[in-house]
Amino acid sequence: MARGNLDDIFEEDAAPAARRAGRSRRGSIDEDDAPSTRRGRKAQDRDVFDEDDETPRKGRERTNSARKQGASAGWGAFDEVAGSGGQDFEARNEMRLEITKDPQLIRLLQPEPFDSYEYHYVREITSGKRSFRGLAPKEDCPLCDDLDHYGRKVATFNVALWDEDDKKWVHKVWEVGIRAARTLQAIAKDPKKVGRDHVGDLTSPQLYVAVHKTGKGTKTEYHVEAVKARDVDSDWDADELTDADYERLDKDLYSDAWERHCTRAELEAAVQKVLNGVDEDDEDD
Repeated sequence: MARGNLDDIFEEDAAPAARRAGRSRRGSIDEDDAPSTRRGRKAQDRDVFDEDDETPRKGRERTNSARKQGASAGWGAFDEVAGSGGQDFEARNEMRLEITKDPQLIRLLQPEPFDSYEYHYVREITSGKRSFRGLAPKEDCPLCDDLDHYGRKVATFNVALWDEDDKKWVHKVWEVGIRAARTLQAIAKDPKKVGRDHVGDLTSPQLYVAVHKTGKGTKTEYHVEAVKARDVDSDWDADELTDADYERLDKDLYSDAWERHCTRAELEAAVQKVLNGVDEDDEDD
């Protein structure tokens, strides 16, 4: 298992607002425009997963951030968060996989998420920092306990995206919500989708994944569907990943914490901003 703390891309408009102060809410809140392209319509007709041996290539991990705090890698970290920094904004935003209404074809480059965490977006804060990475699930969270705030459960994966314009595979980081992550777990356990010799392995050579979204704002849903390697050419007009592709993409694998770790003091200060309606800086003026 890789090193490292856990439906959808970070869309701040879709993030749940803080609730009244009171008991802890460390539960989950998660996740549309028919596809416009022929492939989009064709792919949407397939079954969509809703809620509910080739050794994996590990590649060379690079450290793309000055922050030394480790990520929370693996399904164990995701399960822990679900059950209960990174690069500068421009660089990280460029690396982020943007889910669209038209299905896109991706390939998992690692068998498990490289980071998992709770993500809070606090609408009531009107100035300064409004988004926060929650503390580890076993720790008390000021935003959850004092504001009764829901944290979004997120797992992050290194993936290859088929670029239809350039006709090549490119590296992206996929931010996955709890429903989509559970779907990936189910796919990995299904021998019909990954092959009997690769059960539990999302990097199975026969497995590709199609993703798209439907709805808008808080009504957004993200759909995840298994695609067999044999259908990549005929259904997607795409090339299967080659050893050369893997070697090229392995150099870009992201391994740091995707969202910066927040201190308890930062979270407590955010709580006071909401409860008092003022910033600490304002009080000093």
